[in-house]
Amino acid sequence: MKIRLSKIAFVLKALLAEHGVEALRSTLTGMIPAVIIAFTIGLDYAIPFVIGALNASMTDFPGYRQEKLQAAAWGIVCAVLTSLLIGFSLGHTAWLILLMTVMAGVYTLFSALGPRIGMVGTTSLFLIAFVMGLKPENVPQFAICVGAGIAWFYLINILHSSIDPLWELRKAIANGYRTTAQLLRVKARCYDKEVPLDGLYHRVAAISIKLADQQESVRHLLLRERRYLRQKGNKAYSLWLRAYVLMDLYGMATALDHDYELIRERLAPSGALAIIHELVLLVADGIEMASRRKAAHRVDFQQLEEKIEQLLAQLKQKQQGAKAEELAMLNGSIGNARTFLASMEQLRNRQGDELMEDFYANNLDLTGFLPPLALGIKELFMQVRSYSPLIMFSVRMVVLFLLGGLLGELLSDMKYTYWILITIIVVARPSYLLTQQRNKERIWGTLGGVLLGLSIIFVFPNLYVLLVWICFLLFAFLLFNKRYYMVSVFFITAMVIVALHLHDDTWADVMRNRILFTLLGCGLALLGWFLVPVRQKSNILPLARQAFQAQQTYFDAVEQYVASGLKGERYEIRLARKRAFMDLTKFSDAILQVQREPGRDRERMKTGVSLHIELYRLHAMISGVWIQHNQDTFLADRGVLLEVDRRQRIRDFFARLQVKLAASAA
Repeated sequence: MKIRLSKIAFVLKALLAEHGVEALRSTLTGMIPAVIIAFTIGLDYAIPFVIGALNASMTDFPGYRQEKLQAAAWGIVCAVLTSLLIGFSLGHTAWLILLMTVMAGVYTLFSALGPRIGMVGTTSLFLIAFVMGLKPENVPQFAICVGAGIAWFYLINILHSSIDPLWELRKAIANGYRTTAQLLRVKARCYDKEVPLDGLYHRVAAISIKLADQQESVRHLLLRERRYLRQKGNKAYSLWLRAYVLMDLYGMATALDHDYELIRERLAPSGALAIIHELVLLVADGIEMASRRKAAHRVDFQQLEEKIEQLLAQLKQKQQGAKAEELAMLNGSIGNARTFLASMEQLRNRQGDELMEDFYANNLDLTGFLPPLALGIKELFMQVRSYSPLIMFSVRMVVLFLLGGLLGELLSDMKYTYWILITIIVVARPSYLLTQQRNKERIWGTLGGVLLGLSIIFVFPNLYVLLVWICFLLFAFLLFNKRYYMVSVFFITAMVIVALHLHDDTWADVMRNRILFTLLGCGLALLGWFLVPVRQKSNILPLARQAFQAQQTYFDAVEQYVASGLKGERYEIRLARKRAFMDLTKFSDAILQVQREPGRDRERMKTGVSLHIELYRLHAMISGVWIQHNQDTFLADRGVLLEVDRRQRIRDFFARLQVKLAASAA
C-alpha cells in the first residue's frame, strides 16, 4: 500500500509540475467570469461563455504571441460560424445532419495545419454537439458568448505571456528533463536480468516518441524567437544552455541502448551489471533534479554526484582483466556517466562549450533545427490529392457523424443524445490501437465518474459547496486530460453529473443517459474503424527506409570526425542526430499503432518489429561511438582498437539491415 501511495504521489507531483499552471489558469479563467455572469446576467450567457473558454484552453499549445493570435482568430471564426449554422438548423433535421457531417469532414482536416489549428477543428466538433444538446433559444446571443469566451481566454493567455514571456520555454525544457529521466529509469531495468526485455523495448519507444515531441517544442520556442530572447541577457543565455544540455543528455540516454541480452550475459558474473543498473538510476535521479533551476548547486545534488563517482570507481576496478568486449561495454557506461557529470558542470558554471556559444551568438544557420511549419490551405489540398491517412480518417468521421446523427434522431425522445457525438469525437482515432484504448478508458472513466458525481450530490446538497466541487472537478479534468485520459473522463463525468443536477435535472435521468450514450458512442467509434479503416502497414516500409537512411547520414557524419581525430561537439553531428531521432520516432509510432490492427500480416509485422528494435540499437551504437570518442575512458592503444572495432560492427550492422530491408520489399 505504501508503495502504491508513493507512486501516486510521484505521478501527481509530476503532473502538477507539467500541467498544473495551465490547468489552474484555465479553470480560473473560465469559471470566475462564468460565475459572475451567471449571478448577474443569467445562465444563458454564462454557459456558452464557459464553453468557449474551455474549448480555447484545449488549443493552448506552447508558442509565441503571433501563433496564439492566429489560433484565437481561427477559434472565434469557427466557433461563431458553427454556432450560427448548427443553431439555425436545429428545426430542420435533414439539413442539420447533412451540415454536421460536412463540418465533421472539414474540421478533421484541420489537423494538416498543425496541432494548434487541428485542435481548433476538434473543439469545433465539440461545439456542434453542445449546440445540438443545449438548443439555444437565441442563437446569435449564444454564438457571441462562445466567441467572447474564446477571446477572453486568449486575452488572459497573452497577458500571462507578456508578464512572463519565457515561462512556456522554461516549462518545456523542464518537461524534457523529466521525460529524459523517465526514459533512463526504463532503460535501467534493461540491466536487471530478472526483467523481460520485450515489454521494455515498447516502453522505451513510447517514451522516445513523447520526448521527440517535447524536444521539437523546445526548439520551436527557443529558435523562432531567438532575436527576442537575446534581449533578455542572462535569462536567455541560461535557457539556451539548459536546452543545449538537454539535447546532450538525450544523446547520452540513447547511447545506453545496446544488445542487452549480451550485456546481461557478459557482465552479470562479475557483478558489474548491478553496478551499472544502480548508476543509470542515479543519473536518472540527477536529471530529474536538473529539471529545476539551480539544482546543480544544491547539496543533495552534489551528494548524488559523489555517489556516481563511487560507482564509476567500482566500474574502473572491474575493467582490470576484462576481455575486449566486456571492456567496451564498461567503457560505454562510464563514458555516458561522464557525459552527465560534464553536462551538470556546464549548468553549475553557467558556461557552455564553443558550439553552444556559437548557437547563442547566432553565428550558425539554425533553420535545419526548426520544426517544419504547415503550408496553410495548400497543405489541405495536398492531403486530399495524396489520399493520405488523414483524408481516410476525415471520411470516417463523416460516416460516424452521419450514423450518430441518425441514431440521435431515432432516440430523439431522450434528452442527451448529443453525448453520442461527444463520445465519437474523443474516442475515434485513426489507429485501431488508440481507438480501442480510448474505448476502454471512456467506459471505465464514465462508470467511475457517475459514482463520484452521485456521491457528491448526496453528501453535499448545498449549492455553493457544489459550485466549489465543480471548480475542483474541472481543474482535475484539465490536469489529467493530456496524460491520463481515463482519469480525466472520471472527473469530467462527475462534473457533468453535478452541473446538470444544479440545472434541475434528476440524477437518475443524467446517469442513465450518460452511460447509455457513452456505450453507443464507443460502439460506433469502434465500428468506424472497420467501415473506413486507416491502415498504417502500408507506411511501415517507407518509414523504415527513411529511418535507415537517416541513421546512415548520422553515422557518416560521426565517422568523418572520428577518423579526423577531432574532438568536441559539432553542428553537423547534432543536426544529423536530430534528424535521425525524429525519423526513428516516426517509424516507432507507426509500428506501435500497427501491432494491434486486426487482420495484419503477422510475418510482415514480425519483420517490422525486428527492424524497429535493430534501428534503435543502431542509433544507440552510433551515439555511443561519438560520446566515447569525446571521452578519455579508453586505455591507450587498446581503446583505439576498441573504437575502430565498434565502427566496423556498425558497418556490418548496416549491411545486415540493408539486406533485411531489401527482402521486406520483395
